Amino acid sequence: MKIRRYNIRKNRQIIILLGLIFSLALVALVVFSIMHFFSTEREVEKVAVQFYEYEQNGDFSNSWEMFHSSMKNRFDKSDYIQDRAHVFLEHFGVKTFDFTLSDPVKIENYKLNTNLANTQTVYRIVVTYIYQSKYGYLEIDQPIILTEEDREWRILWEYEE
Repeated sequence: MKIRRYNIRKNRQIIILLGLIFSLALVALVVFSIMHFFSTEREVEKVAVQFYEYEQNGDFSNSWEMFHSSMKNRFDKSDYIQDRAHVFLEHFGVKTFDFTLSDPVKIENYKLNTNLANTQTVYRIVVTYIYQSKYGYLEIDQPIILTEEDREWRILWEYEE
């Protein structure tokens, strides 16, 4: 009969080392998740989703409120509400639409033909509207810009002036 010797001290060290590695991996995962959850990219994505959920539900009054002041100057609120409902819902013969968002892309020193400062950090997202319309399946891509104004993220659309 063969007698096996176990080195309890060595086994304990291995168990402690594995536990330490597992604990560090778990902490790293939690930190990464928290950083992602509270990241600026996540914040701007939430704002874009909220804006287009309002639009999706025909709540154009609340979506207009999420505009940057330069957009509010460009579109009278009542005209915007009327135009959006007419063009994007009634004209296509739909009651709502679906949408997708690209990942936010950070842009430094962004310049736009508005009253924004010339050196502004913004995020650009491409929104794809998806309509099952009386004209068939339609997709419309619209790039949007998110910038901070009065400590809140606001929506801008790009225009060529």
